[in-house]
Amino acid sequence: MTHTRLRAIIDAEYASVWRLVRRLGVAEAAIDDAVQEIFWVLARRLDEVQEGSERSFLYGVALRIAATSRRRSESLREVSYEDEERELVAPASSPDALLDERRARVLLDTILDRMPEELRTVLVLHELEGLQVKQIAELVGIPVGTAGSRLRRAREAFTAVAKIVRARLEFSGDAP
Repeated sequence: MTHTRLRAIIDAEYASVWRLVRRLGVAEAAIDDAVQEIFWVLARRLDEVQEGSERSFLYGVALRIAATSRRRSESLREVSYEDEERELVAPASSPDALLDERRARVLLDTILDRMPEELRTVLVLHELEGLQVKQIAELVGIPVGTAGSRLRRAREAFTAVAKIVRARLEFSGDAP
């Protein structure tokens, strides 16, 4: 039963955990290792994880492992989308649509990388992963009011950083 449950959780959550780790700023070369470590922790502690709270457990572990990975990394995160595409793409997507999606991901990653960690974490969990403020507060270990305040500040920071990044891209002629 434990093996079946673990397999089902991995099948259901692998892609979202992988995206979360990438969005939390883990270096491209370290993402697979971080995700493997997250699921290894799950496998060791599966009996402690309550049915229905697997995603919350995985996200909590992902937050800690991503923070550790970023601290260990001394170089800037490399963004390489020439490698095998990791996210599912509709088979009918045109080359232009695929290029637009890649550019949008690179732009999003660039903006998120320039945000303070505490704001990026709350923004990613709420806006990209769809968690409620109360869930984020529990995962991060902060009061609900603090999580709400960070989300507001994160949205403001995202907007400000996005304007700067887009202006630099337009100035350099690389605007998407």
